[in-house]
Amino acid sequence: MRMFPKFAALALSLSILALSGQWNALYSERKYYEAPKDYREQIDRLKAKFKESYGYELLDLDEGWKKEEIVKLDEAFAPLPAGFFRLPGLNGLYRTSRLAVRSRDIDPDEVPSGAFPAFATIFRQAGKSYNVYVDDEDPRVELYNNLMYKDPEDFQNIVQHEMGHAFDLTNGFLSFSPEWLAVAHFRILHLPALDGKENSDFIYAMLNDPETDAYAPVSVMHVPTYSRQNPQEDFANSVAAYIQYPYFRYSHPGRYRFLKDKVFGGKEYFPESEGPSGYEDRVLSDLEKAIGKNDWDGVVALSTESSRSHNPKLQARILARLRQAADAIPAGENASKLAVASCFNYEPEALELRQDLIRQNKTSLEDLLKNEQCFRVSRELFENAQALWPVQEIYFYRENGKAFLQFLDPAILVARARGFQTIYNWKLYLSGSRKKPVAEGKLSIEGGNGAVKIDLGKTADGKFKIPEGEILDLELETQRHNIKTFKTLVSKAAMIRFVVQPWFNYFASKDARARVVYPVRAAYQGK
Repeated sequence: MRMFPKFAALALSLSILALSGQWNALYSERKYYEAPKDYREQIDRLKAKFKESYGYELLDLDEGWKKEEIVKLDEAFAPLPAGFFRLPGLNGLYRTSRLAVRSRDIDPDEVPSGAFPAFATIFRQAGKSYNVYVDDEDPRVELYNNLMYKDPEDFQNIVQHEMGHAFDLTNGFLSFSPEWLAVAHFRILHLPALDGKENSDFIYAMLNDPETDAYAPVSVMHVPTYSRQNPQEDFANSVAAYIQYPYFRYSHPGRYRFLKDKVFGGKEYFPESEGPSGYEDRVLSDLEKAIGKNDWDGVVALSTESSRSHNPKLQARILARLRQAADAIPAGENASKLAVASCFNYEPEALELRQDLIRQNKTSLEDLLKNEQCFRVSRELFENAQALWPVQEIYFYRENGKAFLQFLDPAILVARARGFQTIYNWKLYLSGSRKKPVAEGKLSIEGGNGAVKIDLGKTADGKFKIPEGEILDLELETQRHNIKTFKTLVSKAAMIRFVVQPWFNYFASKDARARVVYPVRAAYQGK
């Protein structure tokens, strides 16, 4: 057996001890931790109780369920309505170490959980139908090591989010229904195959609306564009928001009514209370009350809630009130909490407010960086990580005779908060050639909601015509430029490949409906 050198001497010493008759004495003196004899019985009892309460087996894969994990899971399930229990086909919750899917875009160790099976979206010309093909495997929810280190609030949010996916899947994909797509502002985008022929089948995606700010509220641990990825994430985030976020009914009334009627069976978690009926006025009224009572934990909570959806008008008004309070607040814990509240505000002046509080010795940078949100919007994390992220979910399409590029920029809000202007540089090539682009251009913006739409014709350096029938590569690079410090940060380049056909129509009609196709053997087909 091969040993590392520093362990070889130890092995030799142990051998000498054994030969000299001292081994038994040494062995008897060593102390070992022994788990209580009934520990496995405790686990089994907790598992049985969980199944009796909610209808799901807790299954061990390469990791085994621990007592404290089951207790936390029970606390996450307890608020869910009965409609989330005993979902058809969902027999168990799997405990495993990490996501098994391999992808260069995903670090499995950073993923806390996952819901399966996956599905594919394909338009079939034969029936002129938009089909959602669900993979031939049983529904399951997998919970990974990363989840088990989350605090109780984040743990519950994640579990309830995944159960939102499970409910969606086993109830016929409500997230693909015309009602949800209308409420959530998604539309069907056709994606032609590189070798596609006229009247051939093609895949399709669900495209968010860049002009709409209010997508489903996100958890603090998620990027701001999380709900814009597709209707399924928007739906699952809305399920968690319905349970966790007290202002959801005011900020997203359409989503709230849909979930109340079709998902939660009328159950409510935050009954409507007295106060202004409008979302912005209600938040500002509650903020004023919290400041008046010196309830700075309440101020942080309100700032957190206001940051879950893109609402620059509300954030500007909150920041103005925080600035007013900062002028009068003495140094100490309350000033630090006010500074933390500003970390949830993406207006550029919020950074100036924190800097002023630090210069006045009312708080310190060290104290602020102990807060996770303040660290997420810090210079170090932005410049060394977020500014390097490539943009996501890139799509090319033509509409009304114009060529567009649309994508998600998950770092745009932090860039604005830190005073950076964002410039998107694009280059279009014939596939396989990088010598000279067919066209190139750029778009400069100072803010936004994270969904970006570029008119290629308007932003190009000159006039050009997109070659039809040719495979094209489009490269997109993001620059962040700070006009005060003159610092420029450049992201990793993102690229898509596509072909433009003169006969191809990129969008579905408004009355198009997606049809879910479950495996033949599935016992969970939606009703």
